[in-house]
Amino acid sequence: MDRREREILLRIVDELRPGLGDDPRTRLHAYDDPHLDEEYQRYSRPEVEQVRAADIDAVRAALSGSDDRFRLSEEEALTWVRALNHLRLVAGARLGIDDDGWEERSDASMLEREEYAMLVTLGWVQENVVAALGS
Repeated sequence: MDRREREILLRIVDELRPGLGDDPRTRLHAYDDPHLDEEYQRYSRPEVEQVRAADIDAVRAALSGSDDRFRLSEEEALTWVRALNHLRLVAGARLGIDDDGWEERSDASMLEREEYAMLVTLGWVQENVVAALGS
């Protein structure tokens, strides 16, 4: 990843990180029953959000480094995959995406939004990290 790509990704991370956990669509839901899920959220959400924030902070630290090139260990790559997924959830929530098949239903106005570009960029980076893990 060259310096310019890192700067772009860093800007995306900084833009989306504050929205982590704001939208209910970005949260893990364990129960269909709203009362049970509310109880689950009350106990698990702080820890889940702490782990998500730590993953994203690790990505941010790697992107902010002074080295033009950097290598990720397998553990670091897995952290990146999780962090990129968290950020994609935030971008998707901002776009109003809440189920599979949204690509076929998206209209021109969605494709022009900055969050859409962020979602696509994060997906591309995530795909490359997953491919590197598989090789």
